[in-house]
Amino acid sequence: MRASAFLVLAASTAGLLISFGAAGQSNPYNGNWHATFKGLRGADRDGTVVIENDGGSWDMNTQNRNNPCAGRKFPIVVQKATAEELTFLVNGSKALVGCPDTQVSFTPVDASTLKGSVNGNEFTLTKK
Repeated sequence: MRASAFLVLAASTAGLLISFGAAGQSNPYNGNWHATFKGLRGADRDGTVVIENDGGSWDMNTQNRNNPCAGRKFPIVVQKATAEELTFLVNGSKALVGCPDTQVSFTPVDASTLKGSVNGNEFTLTKK
């Protein structure tokens, strides 16, 4: 009896994982994005955002010898991907203990451009 309950649970879990994966494949923002923004002193900065269904990475070209979190590649978790909005969580704490986790939202300008802000800085993402 326990074996059959385990099989039902395993099959249910597998079904959920398969449907979650299938749902994640419909993310309209999948791909590589070139990020541009102004640095703390007004200098032009850039980086790369990769969206892969429900995950990806955030990798900005920044430096700050007093901030070990600056310039690190962080994993992201996509929270919302609709025609009107892309929202994801930059998981800084997963890359280095003590780095902040930051929620980021972008809105589409056109088919290959997104605009948003992160901690008060305006960002533009352009599809590569």
